[in-house]
Amino acid sequence: MRYFLVATLCAVLTLGWSTPASAQDVAREGGSTASSVALEDAAGTGIGIRLVDIPTATQTDPRARSYIVDRLAPGAEIQRRVEVQNNTGAAQSVQMYSGSAQITDGAFVGDSAPSSNALSTWTTVDTPQITLPAGGRANVLVTISVPSDAAEGEAYAAVWAEVKGAPTDGSSVVSASRAGVRIYLSVGPGNGAAADFTVDSLTSARDADGNPTVSTRVTNTGGRALDVTGTLNLTDGPAGLAAGPFTVDQTVTIAPGESQDILMTLDSSLPDGPWTASLTLTSGLLERTATATLTFPDAGAGETVAPDSGFPIVWIIVITVIAVLLVLALAAGAVWFLRRRRILRGTRAPELRK
Repeated sequence: MRYFLVATLCAVLTLGWSTPASAQDVAREGGSTASSVALEDAAGTGIGIRLVDIPTATQTDPRARSYIVDRLAPGAEIQRRVEVQNNTGAAQSVQMYSGSAQITDGAFVGDSAPSSNALSTWTTVDTPQITLPAGGRANVLVTISVPSDAAEGEAYAAVWAEVKGAPTDGSSVVSASRAGVRIYLSVGPGNGAAADFTVDSLTSARDADGNPTVSTRVTNTGGRALDVTGTLNLTDGPAGLAAGPFTVDQTVTIAPGESQDILMTLDSSLPDGPWTASLTLTSGLLERTATATLTFPDAGAGETVAPDSGFPIVWIIVITVIAVLLVLALAAGAVWFLRRRRILRGTRAPELRK
């Protein structure tokens, strides 16, 4: 096992194969009891788990290809398969179960076992215990049954694959590692409020090492949690320079109604500017763009500016449809006028046509 915790289990959750956390997680937890830890990406070693079943309607959504993301009415039920793989090099007994999760400080956080919430109690697996040989894999069916009296809202949980080590002689220390697949479930009739977000501001700065950074404040204005990532391009710099794209340092998860800062660390050789910063942020199929003029300070935080946000695609479509309808209406009106004029001229008395 990769690390030890007292009476708790440390967790890591990835966008595909999930494996135990790195040694850095041990240092952060300090070897002490923790109520929850952030679910982070990790390499494809140890015990892995990935989502197998992806609904046809969400095939093109990157989030739905990695996580269980759905909206269900009270009384409804869904089933998804996950695949568990043993990459440890030895046979393992893997425990499968669901556990509660939350969104905290821009991260999707899996609570330490045996914590639970409403969603985790609705979620069951058909095989709670699996014995896998080295390199072996198996499918596990996950069922989510929403009670008929469930309250509306969004809930978070995870499906876990966990391996425990033997207790250390003469101590209460237990070694364990687990990997999981996130569950984002919205409960209510219909499709619910659409996902949406705004880019509120951009701030230039330099970090403690002197590297230029750009942070952006993002607000989730929709009804679903977001996993936001994106890129930044700089143009119109000194002497016409351009730079980028620079990627977001890490994917940030934002709950409905919440705001979060997203950071991008840039190349240390960049001059101060001014620059035209073009930011593109995405969450699944949702995309927002914003531009602003930024100048990096010599040290510390620079100026915070409100960006010029691009039109959301839905408004572009609406405006285009309205314009087409107006053109068609004008054309129809012109045809009607010309035909009416011919009819009136044809009905005049012969003596009036001279």
